[in-house]
Amino acid sequence: MKVIGRLLNKKYYIFIILALAFFLRVVSLSTYPYGFTPDEASDGYDAYSLIQTGKDQWGHTLPLVLESFGDYKPPLYAYIATPFIATLGLTKVAIRLPNALAGTAAVYVVYLLIKELKKLNKKRTKSKDKRLALVASFLLAISPWHIFMSRGAFQASLTTLLMPLGIYLFIKGIKQPKKLIWSAIILGLNLFSYHSAKLVTPIMIVVLVYFFRKELLKLKKKELLIPLGIMGIFLGLMSYTFLQGAGERVKDISLFKGAMEAAGIERVTAVLSGMNPILARLMHNKVLFVARRFMSNYLLYFSPQFLFTHGPAEATYGMIPGRGMLYWFELPFLAWFVYSLSKFKEKKFLSIILIWLFLAPIPAALATGPGYAGNRAVIMLPAIQIILAFGAISLYDAVRQKYGKEILKKLTIGYVAIVLIFFAMFIEDWVVQSPKKTAQAMLYGHFEATQWLAENVAPDRKIIVSKKLSEPQIFVAYANKWDPLDYQEATKGWLYKENNLLWVDQLPEYSLGNYTFKNFYWETDREEVAVFVGKPEDFPGVTDPLMVFYYPDDEPSIYIVDTVTKLYAHKNK
Repeated sequence: MKVIGRLLNKKYYIFIILALAFFLRVVSLSTYPYGFTPDEASDGYDAYSLIQTGKDQWGHTLPLVLESFGDYKPPLYAYIATPFIATLGLTKVAIRLPNALAGTAAVYVVYLLIKELKKLNKKRTKSKDKRLALVASFLLAISPWHIFMSRGAFQASLTTLLMPLGIYLFIKGIKQPKKLIWSAIILGLNLFSYHSAKLVTPIMIVVLVYFFRKELLKLKKKELLIPLGIMGIFLGLMSYTFLQGAGERVKDISLFKGAMEAAGIERVTAVLSGMNPILARLMHNKVLFVARRFMSNYLLYFSPQFLFTHGPAEATYGMIPGRGMLYWFELPFLAWFVYSLSKFKEKKFLSIILIWLFLAPIPAALATGPGYAGNRAVIMLPAIQIILAFGAISLYDAVRQKYGKEILKKLTIGYVAIVLIFFAMFIEDWVVQSPKKTAQAMLYGHFEATQWLAENVAPDRKIIVSKKLSEPQIFVAYANKWDPLDYQEATKGWLYKENNLLWVDQLPEYSLGNYTFKNFYWETDREEVAVFVGKPEDFPGVTDPLMVFYYPDDEPSIYIVDTVTKLYAHKNK
């Protein structure tokens, strides 16, 4: 136990944790997650286009919102990725590396944040401060939720760095006012990281101002004007993005969309079942429908199913359905924290963290979908790891006080063994099982097929790609390193908005160079001289495709069929 205690007090221990975090987020980055999504490719190609032309893929100069496929993404990730794309080219590693590094940095920021927040407690002890900071950093470093979100080019993960960093700089700024400027910049940038951050960040700023209002009032006016001005500019720019299309995305995924119709159906059903029409109107209206759905969605993110048993509802972010967002060994930490909550002396510290934690799922709960959306709720990190660390340290101290050092030593050794077992199970699940469980959701084969076409099919051949591949144009652009000026010119003909469509690939047909994207009918279109790319079901009766891409479970993902050349199928895994 003395050895463990000494090790925890070593200054270099945080660097061991950071090395572990870096390893878990960077190694085999091109392979895991197993696949490559259109969103990843879109951010990468936008970065490439910004480097080459100063415009995004649609020709918008230095945009505050990325039109992408019609979903109007926040732009921060693409801008951050520009030096990586400029250096490493249009590769999976280049677009994923910024997130992996940001995820690693988040582990260190949590360490700094806790040490700073602990200073708010007048009765603190430095050794306890460091233990808490180290445990929280370690839990974030090995968090499956954070690892999965850090390894793909997933915009949502950026906020797990920017939010704690902004809070840390804000608290530092109480005594060093210049830090408030940096806090305003970081929290302002967070508004452009992901949709969830647009709601949570302004509220957290208000929370911080409230808790530190006395300290802020003691500062000189000029020390507050600059950070206030910076934040005002960012908030103004964010508001402006809603006029540029970001508002359409919010409306598209909002619970309010279709709420009137859904409430009407409930009301009619109730009346037909014998309920008084007036009572039915009072109980089944738009407001109550949204409120009930919101509360149901919100509570999902604190349920045992989400946290420990089932995990996310979908594997589109490399996360494994059936695996909880937390480890089972963390359950005692959480339970002890709840049990001991009233006994903790760090009231201001815990109030900030708990408000952050309970605010975080609100954007996810306001969105449509099956719930359990690990990406939309990722802003819960690292607040939940800080809570778990509190529980862990408090439980450790309670056991030592009640049972003595010898019993504590034996229990600690046993618990460390349990932690290692669960961590090993996660590694096995991630490395061995996740390719089979997530490949389809991560669209494995889509990007690989376009890479193969770029390398093996003559540029003058007509290539017809099924729209079942989901925004296939971005994979074509990424794999071919398509000239952004040419791509921007092509988008002028993709008139999805003019046709009252939400997405580009809802157009019946559109093209990019020698590529045409449409739903084809093999029985009639097979007479056309072209290379066809699609799902196996697009080619009824075809037994000799030019190329086949397989999922890890040996199910075919993509067929490439040449109506001129007849070759036996090649197998690509």
